[in-house]
Amino acid sequence: MKKTALLFAGIISATILVVMGLGILLTGSFYFMPSITIDSFSDSDIDANDMLVLTGTTNLGLNTHLLVNISAGPGQAFPTDKGYVNEIASLLPGSGGRNSWKAALNVSSLGPGDYTIRVSSVTFAGNNWTAVPGSVVVTRGFRIGNKSAGGNRALPAAFIVANFIGDRAPGESIAVTGTTNLPPGTSILWDVYQVQCPGNGTVPKIPARVPLLTGSTAITPGTAGINRWVFLFNSSGIAPGCYLVHFAGETPEGMFSEGETGFVLSGIPKEEPAVPSRFITIDTLPGLQVNSRVVITGTTSLPENDELLIEISPIAQGNYEFVVNPRDMSQGAMFTGVAGTAVIVTGTGGVNLWAMDFDTYHLSPGDYTVNVSNTKVNLTTHRTEPGEVSITGTFTVQEGS
Repeated sequence: MKKTALLFAGIISATILVVMGLGILLTGSFYFMPSITIDSFSDSDIDANDMLVLTGTTNLGLNTHLLVNISAGPGQAFPTDKGYVNEIASLLPGSGGRNSWKAALNVSSLGPGDYTIRVSSVTFAGNNWTAVPGSVVVTRGFRIGNKSAGGNRALPAAFIVANFIGDRAPGESIAVTGTTNLPPGTSILWDVYQVQCPGNGTVPKIPARVPLLTGSTAITPGTAGINRWVFLFNSSGIAPGCYLVHFAGETPEGMFSEGETGFVLSGIPKEEPAVPSRFITIDTLPGLQVNSRVVITGTTSLPENDELLIEISPIAQGNYEFVVNPRDMSQGAMFTGVAGTAVIVTGTGGVNLWAMDFDTYHLSPGDYTVNVSNTKVNLTTHRTEPGEVSITGTFTVQEGS
């Protein structure tokens, strides 16, 4: 009898071990005691963009998502109509049987007081795939003091960037355009230098000699806190070769920034492509880093009040695969991207402006494609889709300094 019982217990133990092994092999996690942890944080971790970045670990598998929620603590009333702050977090591969997670929450609406963070597993239910909290839950209370976030979301430090110039022919009138967050009316000083043509695609540093051309221009108003500047010069009498343009601006309050761009005089006149009657452009972005706020801007011939669709997605490397939709849990890799819209506002000279702000908190370091297009309504699905006028550009998100 004792041998039979021991044999039965051994069979059960072996079965459990086999099931555990299969579970770990298939899911990359140990599901028999699922748990979630939250790394230490406080209101001092709220940054200048009013964002609170939370991290933690879990032994849930990579093909799951977490629902991160901020709710009012005991006796605390939310100042918003929603009464909560929600964020869906995906999982990143970890070690030791635990995966990691990261969530960035905009807490600009939260004043001083007590709050509760709730992180739970999540399922998607209903026709609209609404996120529903699951059974694995962890909570953490925290207090926002008098030095809490809640002010205006801050732009990055002062910057000036120029748009791409490209190859030009001697004798052309060359326009250098760009954007900046320095205020309108600020003077930008500019210089043009001849440099040795680089062999590796990099722009040489400013040579220690007198510039060929020099001048100044004033910053003009833009939109969404991003202003514009432009200056023109005639390249007649300038020999074919490579040239560097340096520009800098400073306000009376001490905001200062500078930048540079390059162009090539090829010596061969080129037939300029006709500017289409309907166009969209994307301005060059300043250097982007993780966990920051960005305003992407551009120009268009489309009329004011029209809406543009902006889609930002990673440039896939090799055979890297992404989970594009939470409904498709078949892949274990990460997808990070941004989609939004921008309303066209009035510009000058018949050229209108557009802008959209987004956060890189949800973007991993790497290269991204941005596509901007007008919109149309699909009469079959009644959904907004990209229209026939579009442009595509690229940018890179780098690790923080």
